[in-house]
Amino acid sequence: MGKSLDLFKYFSIPKFTLRIFIFFLLLFWCLGIVSNLLISNPVYAAISQPILKKVYGTVCHQIEAKTFSINGHKFFVCARCTGIYLGALIFSFVSLFYFPKMNWGLKLLYLSMLPMLLDVFLTWIGAYNYIKFLSFSTGLFFGSVVFIYILAAIENNFIDKIS
Repeated sequence: MGKSLDLFKYFSIPKFTLRIFIFFLLLFWCLGIVSNLLISNPVYAAISQPILKKVYGTVCHQIEAKTFSINGHKFFVCARCTGIYLGALIFSFVSLFYFPKMNWGLKLLYLSMLPMLLDVFLTWIGAYNYIKFLSFSTGLFFGSVVFIYILAAIENNFIDKIS
């Protein structure tokens, strides 16, 4: 019939702009995780808490014993998920200034999953009790690495093809 319209040909998105956009999305997401600490108005807290709990409940089990709390205010995700999102946020900031070329295949991604899966397995079989800091640390490592892969995939499959 006619030629299909390829919008990516008409809208060029530089990598730096994309990285800034992703950084602010992750920053907004991470601020939401700790928004109980940031919202001091009880009316706003009463309105926002059920909504945010439901939103973050779609990505985390939110078991209260496994979440961090500060001054009695619980985070909206568990320690492991907090680590994953914080790791992604940290590396999204780093990516604004430096981003290594990806030539590792999937080895690093699998390697980053291993400590997290091992922690989950050992806790599940009862080898030791859940340790928030350990779960946070394994999540932080995994979140950092998975961010590198996701950003590389976005840039390689979308940005580089339209540039």
